[in-house]
Amino acid sequence: MLFKYKARTATGLINAGTREAASEASAITWMREQGWSPIHVEAVSSGGGTLFGGGAKGSSILSGELFPQKVTLKDKNVLFKQMATMVNAGITIAGTMELLSAQIENKTLGRAVAEIRDAVSSGVTTAAAFARHPKIFSSLEVALIRAGEEGGVLDVSLARLASFVEAQYSLQKKIKGAMMYPSVVMVFTLLVLVGLCVGIVPMFRKAFANIGIEKTPLLTSIVFGISDVLVAYWFLIPVPFILIYAGLKYFNKTEEGKKILDKVKLRAPLFGDIIFKSILARAFRTLATLVTAGVSILDAIEMSAGVADNFVIGEAFKTMKERAQNGVMLSVTIKEQKLFPAMVAHMVAVGEETGQVDDVLSKVADWYDVELDEKIKGLTSILEPVMIIFVGLVVGLVVASVFIPIIQAMQQFM
Repeated sequence: MLFKYKARTATGLINAGTREAASEASAITWMREQGWSPIHVEAVSSGGGTLFGGGAKGSSILSGELFPQKVTLKDKNVLFKQMATMVNAGITIAGTMELLSAQIENKTLGRAVAEIRDAVSSGVTTAAAFARHPKIFSSLEVALIRAGEEGGVLDVSLARLASFVEAQYSLQKKIKGAMMYPSVVMVFTLLVLVGLCVGIVPMFRKAFANIGIEKTPLLTSIVFGISDVLVAYWFLIPVPFILIYAGLKYFNKTEEGKKILDKVKLRAPLFGDIIFKSILARAFRTLATLVTAGVSILDAIEMSAGVADNFVIGEAFKTMKERAQNGVMLSVTIKEQKLFPAMVAHMVAVGEETGQVDDVLSKVADWYDVELDEKIKGLTSILEPVMIIFVGLVVGLVVASVFIPIIQAMQQFM
């Protein structure tokens, strides 16, 4: 069978070509005999298994499930912690994955681990085996595993990766916690409003008609009009929300749309600063982890830009990479961009002078985490009374709309 391959030579050059081999494992073995590090292998005839692509579909398609179980950051954190412990104890990767595949509760992750075990047993590198499941393990996680594997410190990289995923999970929980309260209140308010307009307001309207009240104040007329629409077309209530969601999702998929939405997110009242700080905390944490693991600074910056998943911040990191390629220090680029506080540039400058950029970047991420915590606490203390007032106003307007005509009618008889 003919295989296309790509490998890194001992001098760091990329060598690509084709090779006849009995199997993918044989092709990989041949490359290692040449002293090369395999990067990519693909069967030309079948278009099958690749180190960094083709096999990825096994996680979901081979499962036979219509809706495969989602792999969370918490699941991956536990996996990487257990792997680090076992590898440090001297257990082989294949043996580690064998033990873990039998005890993982998440079925999707369990299948992926079993496939990684089989791939490693057949001679595929650990990083390449993980790269076959891009829907579960990100390129960043694969890069950290590869750095540890090539440096002979896989257990250290796995422990570092577990800490990184744990920090990401903690950050995710903070953001969800901040958004949960206003979301619940808004949904509750909407349900109360719909309930009043559909169930209570029509009863008052009928009562007004029975007692001869025909002319109603503007507020009452508006509420009655909304009630009529909701009663007649109650089944269409979810449609506007679905259309808005679908429209925003489609708009976000376009390049120009994503630019606009990403800018709007960062400038949004109340939540904009929280989103901004959470993205920077995630991006700098990623950058620090990659640099510590031995990934080149240029690759680390590029991956951090991708992790940011925001056009504005992503462009800032890309500028850092471009200028770093031209020999400009990170601290200089950070200082010139208004996106980052002056303190961040100063901290990075100190790290560059002392040769401890990774430690300083980690401290920058910690600083953003602290800032995020304070911002969320402050927002929560503000939101509670604001949301209570908001709910009171909404319900109060509906109640007032039905009681004002009653009071006016009573005054006419007095």
